[in-house]
Amino acid sequence: MTVTTDSTKQQSMPVSKASVSASPSQKEWAIKASPAVGRSKNKIRSVVAGLDLSQSQSDKPLINLGLGDPTVFGLHDPPKVALEAMQDALLSGNANGYLPGTGLKEACQAVADYHKRWDGVEYSAEDVTLTHGTSHALDMCFSVMASPDQNVLIPRPGFPAYGTLLGHVGCEIREYEVLADREWECDLEAMERQIDEKTAFILITNPSNPCGNNMTPQHLKDIVDVAERHKVPIIADEIYGHMHWSEWPFVPLASIAKSAPIVTLSGLSKRFLLPGWRFGWVALHDPLNVAGAVRNGLHAWGNRIMGPNTLVQKSLKRILSETPDSWYDEVTRKLEANAKLAYSNLSVIPGLYCTFPTAAMYLLLGFEIEHFPEFPSDVEFCNALVQEQNLFCIPGASFSIDNHMRLVLAAPSNVLQDACDRLREFCAKHYVALDYASVSL
Repeated sequence: MTVTTDSTKQQSMPVSKASVSASPSQKEWAIKASPAVGRSKNKIRSVVAGLDLSQSQSDKPLINLGLGDPTVFGLHDPPKVALEAMQDALLSGNANGYLPGTGLKEACQAVADYHKRWDGVEYSAEDVTLTHGTSHALDMCFSVMASPDQNVLIPRPGFPAYGTLLGHVGCEIREYEVLADREWECDLEAMERQIDEKTAFILITNPSNPCGNNMTPQHLKDIVDVAERHKVPIIADEIYGHMHWSEWPFVPLASIAKSAPIVTLSGLSKRFLLPGWRFGWVALHDPLNVAGAVRNGLHAWGNRIMGPNTLVQKSLKRILSETPDSWYDEVTRKLEANAKLAYSNLSVIPGLYCTFPTAAMYLLLGFEIEHFPEFPSDVEFCNALVQEQNLFCIPGASFSIDNHMRLVLAAPSNVLQDACDRLREFCAKHYVALDYASVSL
C-alpha cells in the first residue's frame, strides 16, 4: 500500500504563475494616483510656476496685483457686525459641535432672506446648501450635476478653477467665448451651437472674474432664453453679485428665469471681504419643480462633509441682515475710484488696451504683442515685468486668453498709481513702433 504524505501532496500540486508573482518578496512598488489628478491641475498655479518671482533685478518693493484677495492690501475693514457676531458665537460656547451637513436651518434661512432682499427671489431654507467657500460650492455642483458622458459649457476667458474642478468629473468641457469688443458679453451664437442632448449645464459668471464686467439686463435675458429653449440648467457664479458701478443694475439670473433651474453660488469671500472664513452657499431656484434630483443631490453631497464651520453658521444671520448699506457703498466707491484710476492711466499707454471695468475687482489688460517682439507670450511679458519692475500680475494664459494680464483693483490708490507708473516705464522701454507705411498693401 502506498502512503501519500502531506509533503508529497504539496510537491505534486502545480504552482501557478500568479502565486509566484504575488510573493511579497518579489512584488515591486506600483503606487499610482487617480487619473483625475492629472485632469485637475490648477491653471493659475501651473502658469505662475513658470514665473521667477524671487530674482527681481529691481530695488522697488514688490507690488502683487495677482491674488484676488481683497484683504492683501487692506482695501476696507470687514463689516463690524461680522466680527462681533463671530466673537459672540465663540464666547457663547454653543458653536463647538457638528451641525446638519447641508447647514443649520437658521443659517440657510438667513441666506434665503438675504437673496429675497437683494435679488428679489424667493427661496426656502431647503433650497440652500452651505459650503466651505464658493470653490467648494462649484465642486459640489459639478459633482452633482454632471457625469463623465456629458458635456458642460464654461466661459473663455474664465476663472481657472472651473477647469480644475471639472477635471474630477471627467466630463467634456466646452468653452464659449466672451467678447472684448462687446464689453465681455457672451457669444450666444457660439454658445448655442455647442449645446446638444448631452449638455449638463451652462455656467455663467456675472460679474466676471477676470473680465471685471457686469452684464446688461437684456443680455442676461438672452442667456436665459437660450437655456430655456434647450432645456438646460444654469449654474450662476455670482460671488461678485452687487459689487458693481455700471450704469445698469446687477440682475441675478434667478430673478428672470421663467422655467430654467438656476443654481446660484455666492458667499462671504468677496462682497463681505472675508475670503479666509471659507464660507459660501448654493441656492436652487426651480420655477417648474423639475430639478428635484439636483436638490437631493446637493443635500447628499452636503452630508458627505458635515457642513462648513459652526462659528460662521451661528453668526450668519447677523452678518447678512445687519451689515449696513453704507458699508457696501463704501467698498464699491473705493473699487470704482480704483477702476477709474487704472483705466485712465493704462488705456493711454502705447501698446496696451482695455475696456473700463464696471464690476468685481479686476481689470483685464491686453497688449499688442507685435509691439513687444522681445516677448513671445504674455507669460514672458509678465515675467520680465517682475524682473524689471517687481510688479506681479497674472498672465492671460491662466484664464485661457492670449496677450493679456489681470490686475487686481483692491489696492490703495497710491499703490495702484505706482503700479501704473511701473507699467508705463516698462512699456516705454520695450515698445517697438511698426512702420506700417513700408507694409505692401
